[in-house]
Amino acid sequence: MKETTLTKKRQGVRTDAQAREGLDTFAKSGISVMGGVSALIALWAAACFIGGLISAGGPVELAYSWFKAIAGL
Repeated sequence: MKETTLTKKRQGVRTDAQAREGLDTFAKSGISVMGGVSALIALWAAACFIGGLISAGGPVELAYSWFKAIAGL
């Protein structure tokens, strides 16, 4: 009876933990970028709303103008 031995070589093999760590880094940076862009959009929306309030002359006039624009008057 012949006995054979299986051997495994560990040359340049990335472990699962190393690969997962790299993906976690990309995921965290992607979430950070999306959060930053969302914050910029929110600031822009607030600035536009405040500009509309100032331009219309107040919240009541803004609501009235908005209704006229939606109704097509």
